[in-house]
Amino acid sequence: MIALVVLLVLGFLADFLVPHRHLPWRGLDVEAPVGLATGTKISLIALAPSRVCLNKLDQARRLDYAQAAPKKGAQACGWNIAANMTGASGSKFRPHTVTAQCSIVLASYIWLREVDRHAQTYLGSGLKKTHHAGTYSCRRQRGNGSGAWSEHAFANAWDVTGFELADGRVISIFKHWRSDGSKTGKARRKFLRKTRASACQLFNVVLTPDYNTAHKDHFHLDQGPSSSCH
Repeated sequence: MIALVVLLVLGFLADFLVPHRHLPWRGLDVEAPVGLATGTKISLIALAPSRVCLNKLDQARRLDYAQAAPKKGAQACGWNIAANMTGASGSKFRPHTVTAQCSIVLASYIWLREVDRHAQTYLGSGLKKTHHAGTYSCRRQRGNGSGAWSEHAFANAWDVTGFELADGRVISIFKHWRSDGSKTGKARRKFLRKTRASACQLFNVVLTPDYNTAHKDHFHLDQGPSSSCH
């Protein structure tokens, strides 16, 4: 009983003294800075009824999206509710539309704000476009003909290949993940490492060139049931 009282008192104090972005029991503010509990909140929203996530998208001030039509692919593939995202946090995409599960779009909206911040800090120019290889592919994990389905089979994963800056530079994950030792190379490398660290705070799974050769040219970001940051 004493332990329960102590926990209640600590929770009460935390509610007043700790910024809400760090408290998992407080609702997600999509415009707030990333906190210790932001990723947890997104994961919980992903488990809630779809309307909960869509309501959060509607609260995003700089998100251009429309609900996607349901898709029924072969076997288990496809989705019932997804979103077509064409702009997020002041930047666009190449190709111009990202069709993904709502929680992917929600995490991406917050993440791209962090990417823009890192680009300005380490490269001196903001984010203009995110280059990507899409989200949906009706296939099993690792290209196997059997076994567990890839999160791509449900548009619950996004492959990002690079970032185009406002000054025209393109930072390629394939070309610049292991940049040379020059000042410019080190800046690009630092930027990409920071974008990975930010992604790991928001997505359940983040796989980069450090994971294996299959990811040598992109970041794989997904909201599946597992947890990984490589």
